[in-house]
Amino acid sequence: MTPVPATGQFRPALLSVLSKSGVVVGAEWLTSKKRRPGATGYLAAVGAVFLCVAQVSSARGDSASCIAKVSSYVAELDALLSKERNWITPYIDLNKRYFPFRDCEADALLEVVSRSRFIQPIDYHPGLKEYFIVLASDDVTVGFTYLASEKRSQPVSTRWVHK
Repeated sequence: MTPVPATGQFRPALLSVLSKSGVVVGAEWLTSKKRRPGATGYLAAVGAVFLCVAQVSSARGDSASCIAKVSSYVAELDALLSKERNWITPYIDLNKRYFPFRDCEADALLEVVSRSRFIQPIDYHPGLKEYFIVLASDDVTVGFTYLASEKRSQPVSTRWVHK
């Protein structure tokens, strides 16, 4: 957070509490005296709010970091699908660590998942602007949807195929 300039005896500062996702969840004024902030204090507060909004929007609007996350997920999923046949727990844990994917460009996401050797045909529902993506081995099927209009994903299913 940037320092707030002090004027005379009055030294306002905006204390903000950020959640894990970087969103301001609480804020209060800290002052050396119990009085309302002057013009400088209000300008500092407005500047702090704009700074927080810029940080949140840049964190959420980064398609490159989303694609990197999807790439890591697909690499780990491929490793699991090639070796893990008896336990579904590692797949559930993997989904908990990686989901949801947010702010990916749909074409880039589809390119990354298509590189998997376990990719199945991808279904697209144009009315919903939704992709249904399935990766499967002979023993396990893992799927998720990507809502292109909302730029977010959600896991759908993980299933162990009994033979």
